[in-house]
Amino acid sequence: MEHIQTILSGFLMASAMFTFFVFIYMFKQNNYITKYFAFFCLSITIYSFGYSMELYGNRFDKMLFWNYIQYLGLPFLPALWLIFSLEYNNKRTKTAIKAGIFLIPILTLFFRYTSNLNHLFYVSVQKTTNLFFPVLYIVKGPWYWVHAIYTTSCFIVVNYVYFFTYRKSTGSIRRQCLLLLIASLFPWISYLLDLLNISPLNIDWGAFAVTSSVAIFLVAYLRYQFLNIKPLARDKVFESTNDGIIVLDANNNVIDFNPSAEVIFPGLDENCIGKNIRMVFETNERLVDSILNCVEFQYESLSDYKKNYYRVQTVKILESRDRGVGFLITFNDITKYMNMMEELNHLASRDALTGVYNRRYFAELSSLELSKSRRYNMPASLIILDLDFFKQINDNYGHQAGDTVLKEIADICRKSIRSIDILGRYGGEEFVIFLPNTKLEDCRMVSNRILNNIASAVICYEGKSIKVTASIGTSGVEFVSDENLDHFLKTADQALYQAKLDGRNCLRSSGG
Repeated sequence: MEHIQTILSGFLMASAMFTFFVFIYMFKQNNYITKYFAFFCLSITIYSFGYSMELYGNRFDKMLFWNYIQYLGLPFLPALWLIFSLEYNNKRTKTAIKAGIFLIPILTLFFRYTSNLNHLFYVSVQKTTNLFFPVLYIVKGPWYWVHAIYTTSCFIVVNYVYFFTYRKSTGSIRRQCLLLLIASLFPWISYLLDLLNISPLNIDWGAFAVTSSVAIFLVAYLRYQFLNIKPLARDKVFESTNDGIIVLDANNNVIDFNPSAEVIFPGLDENCIGKNIRMVFETNERLVDSILNCVEFQYESLSDYKKNYYRVQTVKILESRDRGVGFLITFNDITKYMNMMEELNHLASRDALTGVYNRRYFAELSSLELSKSRRYNMPASLIILDLDFFKQINDNYGHQAGDTVLKEIADICRKSIRSIDILGRYGGEEFVIFLPNTKLEDCRMVSNRILNNIASAVICYEGKSIKVTASIGTSGVEFVSDENLDHFLKTADQALYQAKLDGRNCLRSSGG
């Protein structure tokens, strides 16, 4: 049955040539990950070539020689396949860890070449004959089983990595992972047959299996642009971007997310993989509804007592024009933008000197409150306050002293009213206060409190004490009907004019 021996040996020789050409092709690719696979193919080439010559030989010494040659490549296959799979799935490994992964293969090579001295790898090697042709009969030593455990562990990790990536991927990436998962199973199955001594014809079928794996890999590489720089670049962006990204499948189940998404949602972890998005965000129905309806949404979260803002956008992942395979959700951090807008709004609405509302924003807020009062038939009142003889303060102490007085008066007014009342600087030394849901008699009480607080205040400026008084005009109605803000301002200003005529440091009222 020499033709069976020749066929098997010839097939392995052809396999060695095939994997060698794949090695050259992959090594020339401008991608560091393909370099690992290239050396994996080179190891297979040495392994297949050596085993081809071993099968073809009939003399024991030649068969043993080619068995030695095989081990220049065979021990390194699991290490290279493991590192390649980790790098492909972005499990970047440090140089020290890579060196550790190669420790067992290097020791295996050493013990194989010194087996005649220590019998650690092979206890004995003899020539025997299966049903058709001569083969080597090997009694395995203790280090052989150490390497077997190492190889099996590598295969388990590789298969787990591909299976996990397959579960959380979609589209062409999912098909790539399926092919790689299948490719990684063939060598493992053949290796188990060898370990259990049930390999057909007492042949090491691993050389045939790994060649099949390379062929499947080549299909994945050529058909799906496997390891193309574009998907690698996209994957790098996915991992490193500051935007949170969550990927859903067609059934709205979470299949992937990046580190930034974990920062935004501390409860997001590997346990969420496979869960429906409604279960993951069960406390935030508005967010989930906006995601599933592909509606842009602004999401707010608290982190370290600081409010963060995110613009949430959802796009459908389409495999073809009409067939959707999932959703891509991005959480764009717009906190800086929102804080800047808030600061701009603050600057646009506040008086730069006193920090109270400026005239424009005061009118805007007060008009809104008036509309509310009109809708619900509520009372409303307004106060206009003017400092007495303020020009004399500027003349006697300087304009900076006048600015200090205005700041203090604004602070006194702020502390004398409710949080719902609206305080603004009307111009110069005049302040205006709108009091929603406040009757005129209550407004007069507030005005008297402000007058007393101002009169009793002593304002210090550069070691000098400054005393000031104010005049107040108030206006109010029992129920807001057709009155607008100008009406309140006009009637309160008339009352203020009367207070000035009556000697200042007093208040006068207009009933509207």
